[in-house]
Amino acid sequence: MKLPFLPVVILQLFFLTLSHPVCAAEIANIRTHFSSTQLTIEYDLLGKSGEKDSSVEVVLEIKGTRYHSHMLSLSGDFGRSITLGKKRLITWRHPQDFPEGLDTTFKCIVNAIPNSSVGNEGVTPSEGFKNSYFAVNKQTVVETRTRLMWTRNANLPIKPMKQKDAQNVIGKLNRERYAGYNDWRVPTQEDIEGLVFFGKKAGWGTIFGHFIADYLADCGFTAVQSGNYWTATSVESVPERFYVANTWNGNIRPLAGDNYYYLWPVRSIQ
Repeated sequence: MKLPFLPVVILQLFFLTLSHPVCAAEIANIRTHFSSTQLTIEYDLLGKSGEKDSSVEVVLEIKGTRYHSHMLSLSGDFGRSITLGKKRLITWRHPQDFPEGLDTTFKCIVNAIPNSSVGNEGVTPSEGFKNSYFAVNKQTVVETRTRLMWTRNANLPIKPMKQKDAQNVIGKLNRERYAGYNDWRVPTQEDIEGLVFFGKKAGWGTIFGHFIADYLADCGFTAVQSGNYWTATSVESVPERFYVANTWNGNIRPLAGDNYYYLWPVRSIQ
């Protein structure tokens, strides 16, 4: 019996480092590994004596189109203030951006740059603005009035969890530099009040199909859950109770830290 022909796809990667006239740090010794689920880029970030960090940009050129970091599902050592040293790591989960697969040669540029050259996702979002004030990117959404950046996926951990476990998840996101940042946190009561306030002000949160969760999905967020989300704000007189926000009606109330609720990471933008 003659076996069917299976095409073999050879994926070639061209990695470039570019020098910047006002940035002394440099990228060196790039090592890569490509699999069916992700591309990992390991590199050394070198600088002169006395220097501590540098910003790093990542650009991929695929089929003639340039993709900057906020347009792709990247995590790791890129963006502002990357500590100098060896074995810096960037991870690209390419099936999230190209579910049909990659069957073409593409270039990847990894470049040390000044902090002032790092793009502002709140000003130039990769997927534009939704409902005027929400700057939507591949992995983040910036609420420009509050100057807060939220993970676009409103249910990254997939399941509800206790307050202490939410803190552990935040620690993992920061170690991995999710979307290129290491200052994610559990939102405060004030942080999440901003999200639900604007939805309530616009008339959401009263009837089925028109809940706060629906409003937030309309603003560009994904996987918004109908239920309670943790804040990091505890009740002063009862520290084991924390305020949680309800995405049905936007109400915020204190509940026990041992309960299981959703986590929505946030960070302040510069």
